[in-house]
Amino acid sequence: MNRTLVGVLILVAFAAAVVYLAMGELNVRCTVCVAYADRSICESAVASTAAEAEQQAAYSGCSQITQGVTEIVGCTQSVPQSVRCEE
Repeated sequence: MNRTLVGVLILVAFAAAVVYLAMGELNVRCTVCVAYADRSICESAVASTAAEAEQQAAYSGCSQITQGVTEIVGCTQSVPQSVRCEE
């Protein structure tokens, strides 16, 4: 039982450290509005850099308004309607 308790404590400490370190790096939030094939949507994402947050938000939006890989690629390669980032 003592070994189990030590194992659980180590696992909880590791999980807490991972969450703490990951949250410290996510400091930029971007909202991106994309349009493709007469559909449009705005999505937000949080990342460590503005470029990463913008890319993630655009991909998230494109994945919701497209059907299939070909359309997602076309949507993500198009210029967004608007991009707003804040730290």
